[in-house]
Amino acid sequence: MRTAAVLGLIAIVGYALLAPIATRRLAPSAATVLLVTGNVLSAASGVFILAVLAFTWIGQFPFVAEEGAWSPALLRSDSPVPAWPAAIAGCLVTLALVSALVTGLRQMRALLEVHRACRRLTAVGDLVVLDDERPDAFSTPQPAGRVIVTSGLLRALDPRQRAVLLAHEKSHLVHHHAWWNLAAGLAAAVNPVLRPAARAAATAVERWADEDAARAVGDRRLVATTLVRVAQLQTRFAHPAAVVAATGGDLEARVRALLAPPPRRRPLVLAATIAVLAVGALPAAAVQHTGEALFEHAERPAAVPHT
Repeated sequence: MRTAAVLGLIAIVGYALLAPIATRRLAPSAATVLLVTGNVLSAASGVFILAVLAFTWIGQFPFVAEEGAWSPALLRSDSPVPAWPAAIAGCLVTLALVSALVTGLRQMRALLEVHRACRRLTAVGDLVVLDDERPDAFSTPQPAGRVIVTSGLLRALDPRQRAVLLAHEKSHLVHHHAWWNLAAGLAAAVNPVLRPAARAAATAVERWADEDAARAVGDRRLVATTLVRVAQLQTRFAHPAAVVAATGGDLEARVRALLAPPPRRRPLVLAATIAVLAVGALPAAAVQHTGEALFEHAERPAAVPHT
């Protein structure tokens, strides 16, 4: 169990370090799906491994052993995990769950604030134009998602740039990008090691919308210059965590990608990345198997009624 647990935790750290690099070679839509899926699986896998380690110690408490019908002494003698690492694992699981709860509540509050702020606005289709001089644009999560653009930003852009902006925000809305970002952020709250991968996912989401905008207007350079123009106009603005803004993610990387040829399909890289994710889940499965065997071995024999 200890070997599998260590391998599982190494796999999570390795994923956190390598996934942002490996997924740069993929189309942004595929990179988004893989990064967010990998983040969620890695966070869940890490919590599961730590929880199993912790339970080898918690299960030795008499009242817990009584409920589980196993022998605390036999479990103690068979357990490959000393008490102090198991106790630390239990503390880490508690911290992860508290962090996930706090982050989830914070994100839900942001979603409700955005929903309340937008429900009385007059929309033309999915588009809401705010009469505000601040240059801003973002999309809110589905269902009932909207593209919110200020009149100040629309006046500052020429018609072609406006087309880029609206195509970009429409892509966020259609592909539910806000939820992908929220899932990646929640996984990073559970396991802070995954923060670089969450930032990579945020950039991949923006790249996805950039590529959709480039296809819509047929000019990659125009999309790049529009991004720079919007970033120059936007100063000292912070967006709620529940929305996706046009200048989110790594802006420099996005502009560089738009000035390069469109991303190619890379089935081998995609298959290799999926295979690595699948292999990375094996240690967690091994921990589950050995943990189950440990508790089964410690079970008290069933009492045989006398006849």
